[in-house]
This record gives sequence, C-alpha cells and structure tokens, in this order.
Amino acid sequence: MSNPFAALIDTNELDWVDSPGGNSFKVLWVSDETGAWSALIKAKAGTVNPPHTHLGPADFFVISGSIEYRGGFARAGAWVYEPAGAVHEATTHPEETVYIANVRGPIAYHGPDGKITHVTNGEGMRRALDASKSARV
Repeated sequence: MSNPFAALIDTNELDWVDSPGGNSFKVLWVSDETGAWSALIKAKAGTVNPPHTHLGPADFFVISGSIEYRGGFARAGAWVYEPAGAVHEATTHPEETVYIANVRGPIAYHGPDGKITHVTNGEGMRRALDASKSARV
C-alpha cells in the first residue's frame, strides 16, 4: 500500500510562479484534507508584503536573504512561527530572499483602511500547483 502523503520533489525542476507585489513561489504541496500548503517563496529586494492576519498557524524558514519582521530581522537560518490569529504590519525584504513557508490556514491581507483585500488559501495554492504541473507536461 502506498502512503498518500509521501512526496519527493526536486525543486530545481519547478518554475518560479510570479505573483503580484514582487514575490514568486514554487508550490510544493497542498493538503486535500485541510488546505494546508508548503511553498518556496522568493521575494525580490525591496518587496513589501502588506499587513496581514494568519487565520491558521504558519512557520517559515529563511534559506537566504532576510525578512524585516516586527522590528527585527529574520536572516538566513532563522525559523519563524506565527500562531493562528497573529496580525502584523507589512514585512519587507531588504535583499532578495528565499524562504520555505508551511501554512496551515488562510492568510488575510489588509489594505490601507484595514479591510481585507484578498485571502491566500489552500484552494488558490492548489490551482497554482495544478497550473505549474500542466505547464511542465
């Protein structure tokens, strides 16, 4: 019997998918059961991720570069955990940064007025993963 959760992904064979705002990503996995997802994220130098709320827990590991994070810096080798409900202001990337994100719930992004402008969730990541797979065929 095969394990439905087993995966081996050569990230070098995946294309970076651009998203608005200066980030690119490689979706690695999306859970059909929960909508949780994992991705490599690359932010160009100067990219600013808008204020957002983590509606589920998430963790991030910085592979290269740095993230200006709540008044400090998460540099290469840093691991960051965000509990469900964590709200924070914009995060910036002073240099090109690559990190892995393990996200276990939606992320709601806020506009200047504090209202939600868009949500990133497993369904959207699944669509991106499926599109990147079909582009490789």
